[in-house]
Amino acid sequence: MTNLRRNHDMKKFKLLAGTGLMIAALAGCGDEKPATHAVAKEVVCETAAAELATLQVTVGTVASVEPAVRAHVSTRMMGWVSRIHVREGDAVRAGQALLSIDDKDLRARREQAEAGVREAEAVVANAEATAARFGNLYERKAVSKQQLDDVTTGLERARAGLAQAEAARSEAGVHLGYLNIVAPAAGVVTRRMVEVGDMASPGQPLMYVDQLNRLKVVAAVGERDVSLVAAGDTARIEVTSLGGAVFAAPIARVIPSANPGSRTYDVEMYLENPDPRLRPGMFARVDLPTGERRGVLVPRSAIVTRGQLTGVFLVVDDDTARLRWVRLGDERDGRVEVLSGLSGGETVVTGSATPLSEGDRVVTRS
Repeated sequence: MTNLRRNHDMKKFKLLAGTGLMIAALAGCGDEKPATHAVAKEVVCETAAAELATLQVTVGTVASVEPAVRAHVSTRMMGWVSRIHVREGDAVRAGQALLSIDDKDLRARREQAEAGVREAEAVVANAEATAARFGNLYERKAVSKQQLDDVTTGLERARAGLAQAEAARSEAGVHLGYLNIVAPAAGVVTRRMVEVGDMASPGQPLMYVDQLNRLKVVAAVGERDVSLVAAGDTARIEVTSLGGAVFAAPIARVIPSANPGSRTYDVEMYLENPDPRLRPGMFARVDLPTGERRGVLVPRSAIVTRGQLTGVFLVVDDDTARLRWVRLGDERDGRVEVLSGLSGGETVVTGSATPLSEGDRVVTRS
């Protein structure tokens, strides 16, 4: 009996609790306010037109900066390097001494040649005296014509021997001149490959002398694009390691044969009186023109970013701002190409006095 009463009381309590919750819920619903929407406002804005323009199509590639003129200084004679007169980075004039090669052996050869000349001169002097004496004897009929001819022939041989000795002396002097290496042209010593005591061999580069008042930029272009690149077109050159090092230069030539290793073609451009910060060996980024196409451009300030999305605010016919999502391309002189989302001619917002929202009324700033 006790259990039945306890169950009855429990059911009664649950019924009362449920009724109370229902009443509270109804009371709460009666206090709820209707949702409100943001009210459109007037915003003073600056606007511009999305321009449909002719855009230059380019192919980007890497390039290297090289001197327009580089002299590979070498020697025609083998010998030990005895003295170096310049250092890397030194500016040199044409004919200035760069290095010297030991000349002991050649000086001995030249002294030998000098002795040979003196001996030949003595032989010639003796032959001339003998020929003059035999000439007088022949006039007095004291010697025969054959004897006179033999003496005359001996004089000619002596004179030929003197000429040969003098040629040997001249050759030794020329070879001595090869041992004093001079700058072939004015420029800057950019690299030195030898030290004092090294053996210099004919044809072996000893140092580089570069002319840096004119630089050459050599870009590598693949076989798919090389036929679209033409001499005379203007290329954009950017040396990324230097701030603001952007140049425009005409394409000088397109080398018609590919490099065997890379299978790319060299395209050459020249920079006259370039930025003094530029150095041979630097890398550059080059955009080479390959044609034209039509595209839509908007000012960079018109771009709106929402997370990873980009868009622009358009001003529609009733001066209302509408956000249009777009896909962007490259930036060109402060303007950005819109690849999709605009067709050209639309009015876009480039700046506003207060933050702009979808549906606001645009008031153009005068």
